[in-house]
Parts: sequence; structure tokens; C-alpha cells
Amino acid sequence: MSNPTPLAALYQTVVQEELGLVARADDDGDVVFRYPDLGTMFFSLSESDPEFLRLVYPSFVDAGELGLTRVQLLEVINAVNHRCKAVKLSLQQDRDGKAGRVSASLESFVAAPDTLPAEALLRAIVARCVSVIRHSAGELVKDALELKQAAAQ
Repeated sequence: MSNPTPLAALYQTVVQEELGLVARADDDGDVVFRYPDLGTMFFSLSESDPEFLRLVYPSFVDAGELGLTRVQLLEVINAVNHRCKAVKLSLQQDRDGKAGRVSASLESFVAAPDTLPAEALLRAIVARCVSVIRHSAGELVKDALELKQAAAQ
């Protein structure tokens, strides 16, 4: 995106200055960045709902890589969602009806209706937002491996 919206420009600045990462606004107005050891994440933004923050870590692991059935994986996802603050893990179904890939997101309201969030607030929370995503992804993999090992015994 050549001229980011004020909302995208705000998030881009915060990611670059607080996390020290290169960030860019894409054609949808989202702010995309690569986090070391994790991969691509993005803030999904909407000019019509500027107070809503959604950080997405898309498709970070495939169900097949974890060696669990769809039902087992959904149970692990549910346990992690219940245990971890602010995060929402979801399982996408692929075209063949197989389990698919797991994504994580963090969602919150960070300003009054129709108001841009305060830059100071975003600066104060951006590292924790990424940390929650990292933690929940790690918990998912850890729990999946533990379940797989227990089933093998």
C-alpha cells in the first residue's frame, strides 16, 4: 500500500519502533511483519472499526505435522483457549475435509467507538500481544506432543 491509512500508519510505526521489526501496510490496509522464530503476523485493521485490535498469526502449524486426529486437535485447541489469556486458536478445515491448519489471534477493544487507539497504549501492549500469541502457539504444540506420546504408550 503506497499511502497507508492513519490507522495502518499508527500500527506500522508502533511495530517498527517498539518491536524493532520491518512492517508494511498491505493492499487490505493490514499491517504485516515477520517475527523472528515465528514467521508472519499481521494486525487486521478496519477503518470502520478503528478501536478493534486483532493480531493474527495465520496457519502456523498443520494438523498433520502434529500427528493428531481432528477431534484430538480440537480438544487441545479448546484446552489452550481456556488456559491462555486473550488468545483464540482456530482450526481451518481444508478442501478435502481434513483437519487443516491452526491459526492464532488476539482480539481486544483498545479505544472508544470510532476512535483511533492512543499510540502510547499500543506501544505499551504490542510486545505483550505478540508474547501471548507466541505462548499459545507453544502451548498448542506442547500439549499436542504430550497427547500424542500418551496415546502411543
